[in-house]
Amino acid sequence: MPAKTDSALLFGTPQHMGPVEMKTFFNRRTFIKQTGALTTGLSCSLNGVGVHASESPAISKSDFASLRKHLRGQLIQQGDPDYDVVSRVFYWNPAIASKPVAVVRCEHEQDVVRGVDFARSHDLEVAVRSGGHSYSAMGSCDGLVIDVSPLKRIDVDPKNRVVRAQAGALSGEVARVAGGYGLAPVLGQCRGVSAIGVTLGGGLSWLSGLYGACCDNLVSATLVTAEGKTLDVDDESDPELLWGLRGAGANFGVATSFEAKVHEIGSVLAGEVHFAVKDAKAVLRGFREIMHESPDCFQATLNLTSGERGLFVSMCHTGAERDADQMLKKIRAIAPPIREAVGRQSFAALAERAPATDSGKGPSPAFRGIQTVYRDRFTDEIIDVYVEQLLGGTPDVVMGLSHYMHGQVCRVDPTATAFPHRREHSIHLRASFSWSDPLLTESKLAWGEQWRDALRDESNERIYANYQTYETAAGSPSVFAQNHARLLALKQKHDPTNFFHRNANIAAGRSL
Repeated sequence: MPAKTDSALLFGTPQHMGPVEMKTFFNRRTFIKQTGALTTGLSCSLNGVGVHASESPAISKSDFASLRKHLRGQLIQQGDPDYDVVSRVFYWNPAIASKPVAVVRCEHEQDVVRGVDFARSHDLEVAVRSGGHSYSAMGSCDGLVIDVSPLKRIDVDPKNRVVRAQAGALSGEVARVAGGYGLAPVLGQCRGVSAIGVTLGGGLSWLSGLYGACCDNLVSATLVTAEGKTLDVDDESDPELLWGLRGAGANFGVATSFEAKVHEIGSVLAGEVHFAVKDAKAVLRGFREIMHESPDCFQATLNLTSGERGLFVSMCHTGAERDADQMLKKIRAIAPPIREAVGRQSFAALAERAPATDSGKGPSPAFRGIQTVYRDRFTDEIIDVYVEQLLGGTPDVVMGLSHYMHGQVCRVDPTATAFPHRREHSIHLRASFSWSDPLLTESKLAWGEQWRDALRDESNERIYANYQTYETAAGSPSVFAQNHARLLALKQKHDPTNFFHRNANIAAGRSL
């Protein structure tokens, strides 16, 4: 691993709703009432070691002044002009809102170290944020937020096909820089997600059929631990910790640099094909048939809305033009398209596009929510639920079928990295929704809970860390499956007090 640059930072985007003691907060009958308590200082444990979230303890002005003096970046406190902006994350709503004591806006690696030291010495809960897209709003808390989003340096080594990026680099930004060399990273399909955040949680990409999960492409990382120490982690220095970073990385510290493989990708056929709502069942069945037989070089997502956008398949085909054109014809044959916007483009152009789920119309909503479910198979039952919910849904709701699992990502042994969910033909389900009237909060969240419960398969239930919005009765073993015991030992070694717990948290749980 090369020597650290002067200002390289990264972090893992946390997605978990907390350690196993928090599972009662996700009881189906009490979800709406209890969600708001997630950030109020509950106790948690790891193998009997107690940890407590902060309750905004009194911190003197001189303590804050000393921290501010030693930061290259900013310290933003309650009452400061930018506080309301920097304290919020993308999926923010009144039920999971936080009020940080302060936010450290990092401009240098040492800002992370000082933030960790300050939080530890003042018994503050810590949240780490880059892209801020945690589905469970884990990028904020009532303690100290370590915000690494200002750190944007990205370097590409075209000879060795490796990219090095700081913590604030987003997936689309990394793709743009790598694209200048004719290369492409295996990163999130949404341009705005943290590049390293998605990687440390496993990570699924347009390119996962060809090159595996995002974490499969992670080469090295540098980590700031709960003690404020800096560790260089690669296959030579600490192969066991690198194994853990590949899928459970936010548990072990704030990683302060990362390297990942990039791949030679030419032009791709990409874009959206839209269908009418009335053809929902035919589109869902046709999408399943296409994905079941799709080649490694193809990936697609299906989004469903009750509004004018209707249903739309977002696709990426990296193979030969002739094969890509044939795949597009198959998609068009599912049902009569109402419009389409598909064409050949660079992979970087695709990776930098606004998400297809963003209508681009009207002001941003005040509040957002999301629910997700992982299923081993795309069944007729799922299709029936989607059609029923679509016909009764409001225009703000976008239901999706994402990351259909096939190709190389499924050929990697589930124990080769900490990311275990690699079953062929499994699918990630999601429903996002938004609103601006706070009086609608309870009904919106209740709808999301109903949608989730209608689709869960509670026998041998699994959860994808980056998509986690709830916890099962089994706790974190549902996230990490057969890797859980090994990860628990690694967590005990590197973070025995569970200092970093606002993430897809590794905690003692019931064996599956």
